[in-house]
Amino acid sequence: MRVTVAICTFNRAESLRRTLESLARMQSAEIDWELVVVNNNCTDHTDAVIAGFANLLPIRREFEREPGQSNARNRAIEVATGDYILWTDDDVIVDPGWLAAYANAFRSRPEAAVFGGPIRPKYESPAVKWIIDSERLLGGPYCIRDLGDAATPLSVAGNRLPLGANFAIRTVEQRAFRYDPELGLTPLRQRRGDEHDVIERILQAGAIGYPVPGAIVEHCIGRERQTIDYLRRYYAGAGEQDAFVERYKGHGQRGPFWFGVPRWLWFGLVEGWLLYHLHRPLSPGPVWVRHLKLYAYASGAIQFWRRERRYARQ
Repeated sequence: MRVTVAICTFNRAESLRRTLESLARMQSAEIDWELVVVNNNCTDHTDAVIAGFANLLPIRREFEREPGQSNARNRAIEVATGDYILWTDDDVIVDPGWLAAYANAFRSRPEAAVFGGPIRPKYESPAVKWIIDSERLLGGPYCIRDLGDAATPLSVAGNRLPLGANFAIRTVEQRAFRYDPELGLTPLRQRRGDEHDVIERILQAGAIGYPVPGAIVEHCIGRERQTIDYLRRYYAGAGEQDAFVERYKGHGQRGPFWFGVPRWLWFGLVEGWLLYHLHRPLSPGPVWVRHLKLYAYASGAIQFWRRERRYARQ
């Protein structure tokens, strides 16, 4: 059994260095594996960082000119030589036993096609208090995930699915289900959901997946992401993502519509905005963060629907 570890990166050279340093510390002597790092048209010193690990890791640099995380992931799929593709990000620190835990899961669960491990936050010090207080509400933007025990299968119901910083897919299924370039981050778009879309389609096709509790990564959260503005952008992107899926993936439309937009989004925008500004000055973080999420999400979805309406008129 061979494992391909894949990382897609864009202009995060020093963050990538930290991730590669943690990979170099792994317990991997008895595992047949390769590391594919896809340079998604970086303009910084990413290639120099990758080259610096040539003698420390079984590393291979690939290049994808077309911007976007989905395009970079599809490039990694094309060149992967492993029986499983293990995905992580360029802003994590992997546990020394991370790869070994996945390898053991692959061997013990040969019937499974999808796997996912825990993601724990590692805040740049000092962490912002209102974020710590609201952490259970912020699993998406800070990529926090605990899928539970290894015996309980992954499931679309209840959103028991892994996140992009720590999951694996058997290569046969991964090549059959590619990442949609209309989803996933790009330099100009905050739309996410590319891995969720793929994993959901694989499971709905009849495959099974399991958590890997011992495969832990820490997600490094810099001060620039510990801000209200970051959360606004994240949840606006989430709203755009869900509106896109609703519009183009056949999940139905939540009508009635007002001015080309599902009516509930207008109510959500007004309610969220008013309650956020009412509670922000004096209430604890978990109170106003809920309302910030709602109005940012609604604003992103509304922008998508209005843009679609303008295109339809042209």
